[in-house]
Amino acid sequence: MKLSDFVKNGNLEEKEKEDINKKYGELKDLSHDELLLRLKSEIERQKEAGEFNYDALISSLNAIKMYLPNETYENMIRIIDEINEKN
Repeated sequence: MKLSDFVKNGNLEEKEKEDINKKYGELKDLSHDELLLRLKSEIERQKEAGEFNYDALISSLNAIKMYLPNETYENMIRIIDEINEKN
């Protein structure tokens, strides 16, 4: 099931749908490298703010794994692990 199908099926609250659509609009035209840079920046921001939850992030990533190319999934895991090991 695609994220768009998930939203159409009414499994999300209206506010969540709006947030997802807004975020999608911000990210849809970014290159692969720009998206990975955003991921790194967000993880670093969360770590600095004491909000970073490695287990929750990995769990979320595993939940969408089937929608990602394997190479993308592996790259994201590697980036998360590298940043997690920094401190």
